[in-house]
Amino acid sequence: MFKTDQPITSSEDDRLGRASFAQALGEAILSYKETDSIVIGLFGAWGSGKTSIINMALEHIETISEKRISDERPIVVRFNPWNYSDQNQLITQFFRVLSTDLSRPDFPSQGKEIGKKLQIFAKIVEPLSLIPIIGSVVSTISDTAKSAGSAIESLSDLKANDLDTIKTEINDLLDKQNHKIIVVIDDIDRLNNTEIRQMFQLVKSLGDFKNTIYLLSFDKNVVINALKKVQEGSGSEYLEKVVQIPFEVPLIPKYEVENLLLSELNKLIKDVAKNKRDQGRWYDIYQSGFKYFFRNIRNVTRYINTLRFSLELVKNEVNTIDFLAITAIQVFVPEVYYGIRDKKDLFAGVYSYYGRSDEDKENVKKHCDEIISRGKVLPPEVLKDLLKKLFPKLESIYGNNNFGQEELKNWRSDCRICSPDIFDFFFRLSLPPGEISQGEIEAILSLGNNSESFAQALLKLNKDGRIIRFLERLKDYALSDTYIPKENIEPIITALIDIGDLFPEGDSGFFGRDTRMSLHRIFYQLSHRLKSIDERFRILKRAIEKSTRSLYTIVYEIDEQELQYAIYSSKETAVPDEELTVNSEQLEELKKLVCNKIQIWAKDGRLEEHKHLAYILLKWYKWGQQEEEVNSFVNDMIKNDDGLIDFITSFLSKTTSYSSLDSEEKIHWRIDESIKNFVDLKELEPRVRNIYHSSAFAQLENQKKLAIETFLNTIDGKI
Repeated sequence: MFKTDQPITSSEDDRLGRASFAQALGEAILSYKETDSIVIGLFGAWGSGKTSIINMALEHIETISEKRISDERPIVVRFNPWNYSDQNQLITQFFRVLSTDLSRPDFPSQGKEIGKKLQIFAKIVEPLSLIPIIGSVVSTISDTAKSAGSAIESLSDLKANDLDTIKTEINDLLDKQNHKIIVVIDDIDRLNNTEIRQMFQLVKSLGDFKNTIYLLSFDKNVVINALKKVQEGSGSEYLEKVVQIPFEVPLIPKYEVENLLLSELNKLIKDVAKNKRDQGRWYDIYQSGFKYFFRNIRNVTRYINTLRFSLELVKNEVNTIDFLAITAIQVFVPEVYYGIRDKKDLFAGVYSYYGRSDEDKENVKKHCDEIISRGKVLPPEVLKDLLKKLFPKLESIYGNNNFGQEELKNWRSDCRICSPDIFDFFFRLSLPPGEISQGEIEAILSLGNNSESFAQALLKLNKDGRIIRFLERLKDYALSDTYIPKENIEPIITALIDIGDLFPEGDSGFFGRDTRMSLHRIFYQLSHRLKSIDERFRILKRAIEKSTRSLYTIVYEIDEQELQYAIYSSKETAVPDEELTVNSEQLEELKKLVCNKIQIWAKDGRLEEHKHLAYILLKWYKWGQQEEEVNSFVNDMIKNDDGLIDFITSFLSKTTSYSSLDSEEKIHWRIDESIKNFVDLKELEPRVRNIYHSSAFAQLENQKKLAIETFLNTIDGKI
């Protein structure tokens, strides 16, 4: 059974002695009796077990709270900002989550009223004109108001309730009830600098409601550095103003990590055959470098999960001790692992001095040094000592030890990795369907100095269905100088801009991670490694100019840049220019450039065939100030029935809703209101009805049939 790299949820699962600390944290939260909002910080490095501690603390709170009367039990709200695909609207999303959790039927009678007020509050803090377009072509303001349900009947509600007034009303309601609202915000350190500051502004200024207790979890050093970059003055001082009660996650003693590792290993290999020579070799391997890979519980979990999967496949073919060691190298220094795999002659077998000079030996040593130097987790000398235990040939290369046919015979009989006959068995494991190996990732990233070579490699992944997985992994390397040197940033952005439209859409739902958003995040990470805003602009501009195969990706990216600029250039949320990708003048130039691209696609016939036609048209209409040209394109397109059907279909959009009585999803289809910018629906009605009643209608694709039916239902007032 595999252990996911997930935090524990109960003190019963605690094997590292953290339960008592978690209970103390829970007691501290429960002991707070004041009505003023308070912020508690849980500080700890990556992999230190912060989420596990939170889970155990909440478990303790729940246990103690069961003894209280129902009206005095705390209400726990968990918000993980990293889970949301639209990072531009984190604050709005937070208040939506808070509103939903407080409106649940099992919560107090005031909960629903508080929830409704929070919906209004969320709409006020959200810049209405900047609502991002996700899941549909465009959202009108009236649709936005309706989406809040009965709490917001029209835009006038928003105007009638200013921020201070509605906040006072929420505070009055919260002050009258006896529940503490415990808000847990985890993984703050995984956000970018601006988003981190947003979270602290949220708890300090916007969400400091009565009877709220915030528990924030993050790596203190990461957050301080982030705040320092976006906040004038010291990030540490700013953090101290926000977090009133700090808790530091206690370090897990190294012996506890080692005990856990050895315990898990014993479970795995108890039924695996071992020979007498293995016991002594295991001690040498463990002490020479193996144990230094494991610094925290997460390291152990990652390694054991990989081992549990792979050992079962090769346990009868390879030496167990060698496999334990090479798997650790695979997990923690994959660059070295693939170097070994690809250079069998360098590592396996014995070193022959026959016919070789000292110069030859030095050249071989340089090749070994280069592969060993790829591993950044351990010092080169430590890693070299470990590899010497696995590959005796290195003892000859770096020293003067000699091995011959007798040793080769023993290595082969013991199924050692250093045997040329056995070596390949250690690397036979196949990847799960859709996965991409570390070696492949590195090979593709090595092409990053040439945009076309990089693009061709990605198109191959796209062809075999692995491009989405690659984009997910690429985000992990986007900030790395080792894998993506700065000089490769422009070729990679250029390639992605050019072929982005060819990739699958991904999940564009509210909680999803759609492909365009993934690309946007990659562009952001790569471009913001460049300190100069002018350099970022030039790269983006050149990439758009060179692009010939994509249009939607370009339009979407500039739309996101416009949204980013509008949000973070306002007085309330102003950030330094270097935090923005481009400034206002550069943004306007990019929008003109994009409109020129749209014109090219319109003239050569590709635009009317684009599946995102409606979205692109709307941006052309908004940015280009070329209303006549846009209308001319539309009129030409809808002259014939096929073009008219395609045009209407492009404005078909889907929304989902959930009944208040159950969780059943309901799907609603509509023709987006933005179509009225381009055509008169009443004028088109006779033609559309003729199409609907014609014999050709039955031959249409289902999506086109649905679009025609939805259009007529809209005209008839059924929608």
